[in-house]
Amino acid sequence: MFHLFQELCQDFSYIAIPPFFSLWVETKGSSKTLILEFTGRSDRKHARLLHKFPSMGAVTICTRLLFDPNGFGISTIFSYSIQSYINEFQLRANRIQGKPVQLALLVHGVHGPYQEAFDNVNIWHSVCVSWSQNGGRWELFIDGNVVSRGDGLNSSENIGPDGLFIIGQEQDTFGGSFKKDESFSGSITELHIWDRVLNCSEIKTMEKECSPISSGLVTGWGCYVEKQSHRNHLKVILDYTLFSNVRRS
Repeated sequence: MFHLFQELCQDFSYIAIPPFFSLWVETKGSSKTLILEFTGRSDRKHARLLHKFPSMGAVTICTRLLFDPNGFGISTIFSYSIQSYINEFQLRANRIQGKPVQLALLVHGVHGPYQEAFDNVNIWHSVCVSWSQNGGRWELFIDGNVVSRGDGLNSSENIGPDGLFIIGQEQDTFGGSFKKDESFSGSITELHIWDRVLNCSEIKTMEKECSPISSGLVTGWGCYVEKQSHRNHLKVILDYTLFSNVRRS
């Protein structure tokens, strides 16, 4: 595991999401980095952020990803759903054997173009995506560098409030109706969300310093795993009777 310490710049704990159950993540302060491990595709395994989201005229979401090298096809890294738009904001991946990983944004139900992101799926990559209602401008950053940008991606209205943010699954209904062939297989960590567009300099700084920008930060993790409920800690909550099924290291 030494390579993870080098690449993630932090101490960490692994959480292997057990089959048939969901994981609830509440985002408060922490001392460790939590890695969610999705082993194989499933129509059940997912994590949900316990956060009340505001309306956002702009958004940036950054995370670190390690793809399952044997997982091909379409997968959903995260999906944000509101009652009026099931696919309100979503990051999807497309993996074709022998070709670079492709990523695409969905905003208010409109699917943006797939863009080539990176070749090597055997190492961790940082991924940042941003979108603004101002012209529907969007950007995709990989490992601190912008790889694609565009405009006109459904600038009709803000990202809606009070939605459900699911990691690892697309939502075909509000908070549910997951599909195995659209699920994510791999590992995810250090997911942060801002209510503004981060510029290139800020994203490069985060990549270099391994620390999130505080201005505009809506929610994020870097967490310590707690079995008990404490408001001053990030909590990872399975049904307590299932907590022993979570693998930690």
